[in-house]
Amino acid sequence: MPRNCIQVVFVKWGTKKYSAAYVNALVQTILDQTAAEVRFVCLTEHSEGIDPRVTVRPFPDLGLPLETLTSRGGSLPKMGIFADGVLQKGLPTLYIDLDSSVFGDIQRVADCLTRKRDFYILQRHAIPYWRCSKLVRRLLPERYYLGNTAIMAFYPEDWGFMYDRVRREYPAIHTAHATHGTAMPKDYRGGNEYLISRFAGHDLRVFPMDTAVKFTQEYMAPLDWMTRIRNHLPWVKARRKRQAIVTYHGAELKPEKIIWFEPGDKIRFKHHVTDWQYPEITAYWRRFLVKSA
Repeated sequence: MPRNCIQVVFVKWGTKKYSAAYVNALVQTILDQTAAEVRFVCLTEHSEGIDPRVTVRPFPDLGLPLETLTSRGGSLPKMGIFADGVLQKGLPTLYIDLDSSVFGDIQRVADCLTRKRDFYILQRHAIPYWRCSKLVRRLLPERYYLGNTAIMAFYPEDWGFMYDRVRREYPAIHTAHATHGTAMPKDYRGGNEYLISRFAGHDLRVFPMDTAVKFTQEYMAPLDWMTRIRNHLPWVKARRKRQAIVTYHGAELKPEKIIWFEPGDKIRFKHHVTDWQYPEITAYWRRFLVKSA
């Protein structure tokens, strides 16, 4: 592989939630906007219709049937990306959730690993522990920053222990919980975000806001007037032009709903709200989903 090659991995289980069109949309928009060579990998048990430029791999064995792992919200199969042999070592690697939009060059996302070879995820908690990790490590050694794993950047050879640990621990934890009602540990109850955040610990970093973001964080706010003001701030406009990836969290922001959004529609998710003024996002998903329906 060339030195400027980026590895991108997706995870897709079943056919009801995400079709091959989601994988293919990411492949095409990534290639349209980067000069880097890209190696694509997808973990799935349904490869029908996936772009032939994607290397398809089965889910690694986590000690339980995939149906069991996905029955609790579909969180743990994502840990399979860290299994030995799934990804090529030595390549900067990006994981991207299928309900994400690529609006810029993913090289900017991979470049985070050039600046500091740690584990990158999206911001979730507002308190930026990662900025003072040495102090937190000294004062609260068991404390870790809880991030969002919809987008991640890492080197596979650095994090293979994550899969090994879940494969070793989770089958017994699940059996004890299902058979005897034993309480499930918080990290396993919380799913891959808790596990990855804890395993990465003080090596965890958060993507800059001008690189990769959650839609709810960047485009929504507790009050709609706050969103309107933010949309007109010049530094926010400039930041959004530089963002390479936007991901969508929550039932109200699923792409199959976004394709029907019109300017002025009031969109709510939990305590977030926005007046829809993002036709480029609607157009992005209509391009890939309407023609595949």
